[in-house]
Amino acid sequence: MPPSVSSDSRARHPPLSPSRVLALSFALLVGAGTFVLWLPASADAGSLSLIDAFFTAVSAVCVTGLIVVDTPVVLAPLGEATVLLLIQLGGLGYMTIATLVGISFGKGLTLQERRVLQEGLHVETMEDVVRFAATVLALTACFEAAGALALGLYWADDFGLARGVYLGLFHSVSAFNNAGFSLFSTNLVAYQGDLLVNLVVLTLVIGGGVGFLVLVEVGRLRQWRRFSMHTKLVLAMTVALIGAGTLAVFLLERSNPRTLATLPAGQAWLAALFQAVSPRTAGFNTLDVASLTTPTLFVTMALMFVGAGSGGTAGGIKVSTLAVTVLALWATARGDGEPAAFGRRLPADLVSRACVIGLIGFLALNLVVGLLLITEGGEFLPILFEATSAFGTVGLSTGVAGRPVSLVAEFSVAGKLLVAAMMFAGRLGPLTLAVALAGRQTRLRFRYPEGKVLIG
Repeated sequence: MPPSVSSDSRARHPPLSPSRVLALSFALLVGAGTFVLWLPASADAGSLSLIDAFFTAVSAVCVTGLIVVDTPVVLAPLGEATVLLLIQLGGLGYMTIATLVGISFGKGLTLQERRVLQEGLHVETMEDVVRFAATVLALTACFEAAGALALGLYWADDFGLARGVYLGLFHSVSAFNNAGFSLFSTNLVAYQGDLLVNLVVLTLVIGGGVGFLVLVEVGRLRQWRRFSMHTKLVLAMTVALIGAGTLAVFLLERSNPRTLATLPAGQAWLAALFQAVSPRTAGFNTLDVASLTTPTLFVTMALMFVGAGSGGTAGGIKVSTLAVTVLALWATARGDGEPAAFGRRLPADLVSRACVIGLIGFLALNLVVGLLLITEGGEFLPILFEATSAFGTVGLSTGVAGRPVSLVAEFSVAGKLLVAAMMFAGRLGPLTLAVALAGRQTRLRFRYPEGKVLIG
């Protein structure tokens, strides 16, 4: 009797899918972070409200950077350390770290755990998934340590060795994980023309954003012809988007006296480059976002919606999704049913998946913007910008006049919850979240007759 009961129980309660496990792990991390940030010891002047503690935890876990309190002023050392830890766990993926810790203590991986790791790291097969996860941790440690050392020694001259090292570590972790949290109330505006700070932060942001699979391939293969199609697409799209974004920001802002007009040419190009890289989910800024022209805000929103590479610390629909969609559109326009790039054909299911991800992201963004307009009122463009920043897990905001916080700080509880949901969806990925919410997937044992529909 007991065996049959056990088997019946397993049938009634099948193991959670990898998508649901990932969603649950992020939710639990948010819950723990909310509790710690809510403690009076986490804030310098009393405790945060529950909604502000929750929102800050979501923003940190989802490596976004939208803030409802001035981080360096309001949060105590415990609060700052909690945000830093949440950024690290959220950027790498809680399940990745927890699984590897378990392995280090002699715990073997079940098939289900390997599937979760595969889903979280965006690797195609389960072969050597643990080795790949270990490589991810090693790469992260190297990037963050190098960034912390460079920034820490640089800031030690201004803030003293201990404070400088702390600032370097915090901003290095935040940059590599594309979080955008800063311990300066004006973010990095004070370092607008500082070449070292700009280059270190940009290197960390791009390194964390392209995705771990790309970093591993570039480090091991080192030759373009040996790279996989995914790596080639991500690198090509990254260069194209950064180049086009830099040129667009420079041309659109060069005559704006509140941004680039008063800067020397070299510093203006550096600021334009930073502003083109940051919307690809980084969230740091050296220009006042509220001072940007409307066309630049539009370009920034487009970059935020796309995001960076899959399998990294970025949000948005991802550059590879955009690339596959564009290739499919181009192939359709030419009358060729098989999109291809770099001598490789793209399978139909991959094209379908890319289109679905883009559509889900677009519909979700429009739904949240519509609800925010109802709950918050206000102007359309700032709300659209805030919601897009949340979906892309970016953290840029038009802000609140006279306060170093994001626009969402002025929202109602309902508005903050909507933006938090958008950040959560952006971090997990639209399709992963949809699969997690849809429940158990079943395969049909039959096919319906084909039907014809007029489209276009």
